[in-house]
Amino acid sequence: MFKRMTRQEKERRAAQSELKDAMRELHANEVAFEEAQDPFYIEQLTYQHAALMCRCRALLRLLRAGGEDP
Repeated sequence: MFKRMTRQEKERRAAQSELKDAMRELHANEVAFEEAQDPFYIEQLTYQHAALMCRCRALLRLLRAGGEDP
């Protein structure tokens, strides 16, 4: 039979999905950085990379805490 997902399980799965998306974006950012030649574009990629890393860390922290708010 089907088991109903709790709100916490749904939030955890959503966070996992968001983390996968952020990791894909981070990988794309790193590839673009390796190919970039324009200093302005490199600067943009650097700031984007920092923001993505912060987002990944926040999601990992959330997942490690079991989805509970600290």
